[in-house]
Amino acid sequence: MSPTTYEIRVVGPVPEQLLPELGEVSITELEMRTVLTGLFIDQAELHGFLQRLRAFGLDLVEVRSVPTPDHLGDTGEVAP
Repeated sequence: MSPTTYEIRVVGPVPEQLLPELGEVSITELEMRTVLTGLFIDQAELHGFLQRLRAFGLDLVEVRSVPTPDHLGDTGEVAP
């Protein structure tokens, strides 16, 4: 099974001190929301990430799978 890219939306900005704790996700701040986009190997990894967000006190709004960008390989690393 290949990894799946997910967009995870939370209410408000993510505090800067939490950014290193979130791992390899990209962060986009929108009006009143922050979008975290990451490549997750399986549902267990995704659920673990969601549990960390809850532990940090971030309010989850939406989780959805999105097409994985062409420049990412099966490992989630940028292809040369």
